[in-house]
Amino acid sequence: MKNRSHHKLNTGILLLLTTASLSAQSTAAVEKVPVAIPEIFFRSELYLLLFLFIIMFIAIISLTKSLKKLSYGMLPEEKKMAIRKSKEVEYHQEINAESFWTRLDKKLLTKAVPVEEEADILLDHDYDGIKELDNKLPPWWVWGFYFTIIWAFVYLVHYHIFRTGPLQIEEYNIAMLEAEAIQKERQAKMADFVSAETITALNTPEALGSGKSIYDKNCVACHGAAGGGGVGPNFTDDYWLHGGGIKNIFKVVTDGVPAKGMISWKSQLTPKQIQQVGSYILTMQGSSPEGGKEPQGDKWVDESIGSSVVILDSIVSNATIKL
Repeated sequence: MKNRSHHKLNTGILLLLTTASLSAQSTAAVEKVPVAIPEIFFRSELYLLLFLFIIMFIAIISLTKSLKKLSYGMLPEEKKMAIRKSKEVEYHQEINAESFWTRLDKKLLTKAVPVEEEADILLDHDYDGIKELDNKLPPWWVWGFYFTIIWAFVYLVHYHIFRTGPLQIEEYNIAMLEAEAIQKERQAKMADFVSAETITALNTPEALGSGKSIYDKNCVACHGAAGGGGVGPNFTDDYWLHGGGIKNIFKVVTDGVPAKGMISWKSQLTPKQIQQVGSYILTMQGSSPEGGKEPQGDKWVDESIGSSVVILDSIVSNATIKL
């Protein structure tokens, strides 16, 4: 009887907690999902009554136990001794009859009938000498099945009636939006990442305008306002100390040339800004500003452009021969 009362108490508390949890979730999510929820769930009296009911339920259980103890205490000593001896005899009989694992197997795992009693549950089925027993379903399976029913009810109420949680398609859409936001953020970061291997010259007005602003702020003192040179070399001719083209300019501006007094700008400018100012410097070639510095270094020719010209000349020559 004691085990049954504990079982009923635990089951009652579980159901009450489940109801309270569902009600709280529906109240908390009402601002997120505009659905028609019964007005009673927004009344504080409902939750007050529920709380009082739980208190009364616990009080009744406690009073019942207290009454049992009180009634036992009022019994004569002879009666108490008899009850204690009876319980001890029952306890020792149970211990001697079955081991702990046997009882656990019967109550929780299989609930199988002992081998000596299998004749009582033997069915009239015989398949090639294989006989069938009418054993009860394992308790863990039965309770697992009950749990799936309870969970299905909770799921139905939570997702389809009160709509306090997103459905799978809504979760998918939310995940896709989050992934899109992360991708845009990554693309925004990658847009400013440029290396000497991947850099290309920019020719948009916005990029060249930004490059001019960076040049006027940081490069004019050494290379002149028009790129004609000063302390640093001339940018308007075809001669370069460390190679021309956007890739070489990017390397020089990024790493600097300490031996020539050219500092590294990678701590002050981002790779994107260096790309912009390098692209602007390339626009100065051939401008021949007044007072430009004498050429320094070696004449530089873009090999990719040169190879393209050779290929084009070969194609033109072959076409001329055929004609």
